[in-house]
Amino acid sequence: MKYQLFSALFTILLTAAAPASVVITYAEAPKDFNSTLTGTQIFDFNNLANGVNKNVVWAGVGTFDRLYIKSADVYGGAADALNPGGTKYSLQGAGVVVNQSTLTFDTASAYFGMWWSAGDAQNVLTFYLGDSIVSKFTTGSLLSMLPGEYDGNPRNKTLNAGEPYAFINFFGDASTSWDRVVLSNTAGSGFESDNYTSRVAAWDPLADGALPGVVVAEVSGTTTKQMTNESLAGTRWALGANSAASVPGAPVPPWTLLLAFACVTVLRARRARKE
Repeated sequence: MKYQLFSALFTILLTAAAPASVVITYAEAPKDFNSTLTGTQIFDFNNLANGVNKNVVWAGVGTFDRLYIKSADVYGGAADALNPGGTKYSLQGAGVVVNQSTLTFDTASAYFGMWWSAGDAQNVLTFYLGDSIVSKFTTGSLLSMLPGEYDGNPRNKTLNAGEPYAFINFFGDASTSWDRVVLSNTAGSGFESDNYTSRVAAWDPLADGALPGVVVAEVSGTTTKQMTNESLAGTRWALGANSAASVPGAPVPPWTLLLAFACVTVLRARRARKE
């Protein structure tokens, strides 16, 4: 009976100690239009027609319900080797007929990235798992934390110099994933983005090395906490790539969990001796 009681207590504490739904967000260097994370799949909009596109399939990743596509301009369109002046990009809001786009994943994923350009306070990005919000971001809560060198279109920093442009990485820990991402714009401005990047697997320092980019924030649900490299020191996100304990989702157990585990171990030993 005592053994069953302590086993139940141990299970409850183990469940309670599981990490909350948290996404760590990073920004690549100001002139980077892509993530440096490996093992990803990338979707640009260069092969889509300008205007409204419905039921767009991202092969092996998921499906967009609808997208509005534009050619590069001052507000959007990541540059590449063939198109130094910018490529086509996705737009929500700005008076077009698409105010919201939903990407539904074939498999729940723990990484998403995109080049988020001309960010303003009306841009909203929401991650869902089922009907539950995993994390919700706006430019006001996220891109406003970027340093001034991210302001202005990187093709020409004098263009739209009052708004940030950056490639943003969204990392779920080993217990956090999402199966749907919703991009929306709540007013007359536009939500411009390009070079969507996805990966099912969570970041693993043993395989991936250090997190790419510059730390921006830690987000749980709708709560955003600004972070720095210094504030991440000592957490699972900052541990060295050679440490087995550095895998996300594997924090040091609290003392209550350790105590419960010790009690279960002792009871098992006593029970074994009696038998």
